[in-house]
Amino acid sequence: MQCRDAKRTYQMGRRQALQVGTGLFGLSLYDLLHASQAQAAATGRAPKEMSCIFFFLAGGPSHFETFDPKPEAESGIRGLWGPTSTSVPGTFICEKMPQLAQLMHKVALVRSWQGIDGRHDGGSQHVMNGFPTGPESNASRQHYPNMGCLVSALQGARTPGVPPHVGIPVAGRYTDPPGYLGKALAAFDIKRDPLAADFQLSEQLLVGQQRLDDRRQLLSQMDQLSQLADAGGEGLHLHDHAHREAFDTLTSGRLRQAARLEDEPAALRERYGMTAYGQRVLLSRRLIEAGVRFVTINQAVQNEGRTSGTGGTWDNHDGLFEKMLSLDGQPGNLVELDRSLSALIEDLDQRGRLETTLIVVMGEFGRTPRINSKAGRDHYPKAGSVLLAGGGISGGVVVGATDRQGAEPNTVPHSPADFAATIYHALGIDAHRTYFPRKPRPTPIADGHVIKELFV
Repeated sequence: MQCRDAKRTYQMGRRQALQVGTGLFGLSLYDLLHASQAQAAATGRAPKEMSCIFFFLAGGPSHFETFDPKPEAESGIRGLWGPTSTSVPGTFICEKMPQLAQLMHKVALVRSWQGIDGRHDGGSQHVMNGFPTGPESNASRQHYPNMGCLVSALQGARTPGVPPHVGIPVAGRYTDPPGYLGKALAAFDIKRDPLAADFQLSEQLLVGQQRLDDRRQLLSQMDQLSQLADAGGEGLHLHDHAHREAFDTLTSGRLRQAARLEDEPAALRERYGMTAYGQRVLLSRRLIEAGVRFVTINQAVQNEGRTSGTGGTWDNHDGLFEKMLSLDGQPGNLVELDRSLSALIEDLDQRGRLETTLIVVMGEFGRTPRINSKAGRDHYPKAGSVLLAGGGISGGVVVGATDRQGAEPNTVPHSPADFAATIYHALGIDAHRTYFPRKPRPTPIADGHVIKELFV
């Protein structure tokens, strides 16, 4: 639709007008903008109160060196580190995570994760949207939206002037495509290093001047079209309102205020860690407080400027035990995660926000049981571990287990689709709501099952 072709455009009927913008969503405009009430009734949870911070451990973390140590396995499997006791009697995690060990009564572990795709692209997208990509991954991964984008579509902005979905930063082709929802539902991207002296957020930095200009033009078009809607055109007016809210996001000062990390006490900033990653985790808390619904933290970008190894991802095919503790003289991923995640859990709990903030920690797959000749572990989708906290999750729970070698679950396995359904459920979204009438049959939000043991 082009406004310059005004005569042809403005001759559309009321029914056609009400369908403007609905093709990407598969929902009527009215349904889309009122989905949260229906979802709350179906799940018994209030979406306006819920948020999610999703830690994506890009590269694939080793479950052996995090949440599922195997001290009784042979040396070529168990690795160099042993287990440590935790605040939950009988539950052990890697000895190199002492701060998280003292918070196990606040979190839940799922040790029965199992995927099907050992590729970074396919595995990442399966985790982030719950659907496998298939062999033609470059095309198919663009099909389904990731969870944050879908939450944006179904629940919208929680607070005026604040985007519903933020990536710190967006990890691009592997994890954050909005798929058939369209670019309007893409995550807001915060790329800058929060330790930079000039760190700040502006609308141009967030989306670029061209996208800002595009939104201004779109609003102008919607203004003209809204004037033509008759009395029955409620959906069109609601759609116009949604675009205005999106533009308000870019021009309000709430994001800039959330980025003022210097307003935090110095001791608290130190607790999170004075690294780019530690401060990104602190920023995630401030964004949730500002009204963001879904924040994705991508740990692969913690090591800007590093040239050795895998650049700070969890993809440690070699030198795993050194890199997880230290890389280029800076803290390794395991140290960073233990410190910043434990700080976030404590901080949210003390502020009374843990119960309404779901925390999810996972990568695209686990690592091979047997350590390779380069002292690393390779891609392994058959087993992995996931940590969850807050958002109604029962603390101190351990769901499932792997066999003695950590090779496969010896209990009921839980797929990426199950985790997608569980995350949606915690956020007040009915995981089995069908919303996109794709041929030959409607596509559900997630085709997995809620992991009910997490909500006992």
